Amino acid sequence: MSSSLTAMPLILPRLLHTFACVPLLMGAYHLVFVLTVFGLINVCFVPNNDDAPDESPPLPLPFLLCNIVVAAVFVGIHDYVSALWHLAGVVSVVEPLCGLAALAKSKRLLQGRTGTATTLVGAYMTICGVTLLLFRDAVVEGSFGLALPWRLLVGAALVCVLVCANLLGLLVQSVFYYSCKAFHNQKIDRTELYEHLGGYLGETLKSNILQMENL
Repeated sequence: MSSSLTAMPLILPRLLHTFACVPLLMGAYHLVFVLTVFGLINVCFVPNNDDAPDESPPLPLPFLLCNIVVAAVFVGIHDYVSALWHLAGVVSVVEPLCGLAALAKSKRLLQGRTGTATTLVGAYMTICGVTLLLFRDAVVEGSFGLALPWRLLVGAALVCVLVCANLLGLLVQSVFYYSCKAFHNQKIDRTELYEHLGGYLGETLKSNILQMENL
């Protein structure tokens, strides 16, 4: 624990540098999504000047279908960007890259593994979303009619589920990084990895990794 806390001042600036680039991507595709929805509203519901005054307004069905397609594309892009920046966070820790360089490396690693990455991200977000909804309904709003002690117990259990989901997500990120490296036949230079991680945690981590390698 003490070695991990010692490494935080060295790792945190690299992660913040990488994560600072993510809002730019998210802001861009949120803007495109909003403009697309407004464009559909303008096409479907704003009549042309050449239309007859007694012409009935267009049916909303095409508008709803288009919005379903746009929403599906939006969710897919959201999952991809989330997978991109989660993997970029691992790259920023285990490789001497950060910021846009880490995102570019993450994009190359995701090639051919995009479906798996988006599935993992979708499962993680679903678990977190369902847990938060249950916490809001059962604990905050008391929609299930539970007594206060039971609400506290359910709230503690849901918090434990959320913590376990986040810890498992961090573990999956690391495993998926090496899975992508193996998928692209990229050799993992253990010596370089030892030296890089040793810069964070010193010889203690390096010796522990060497012992694991010998086992």
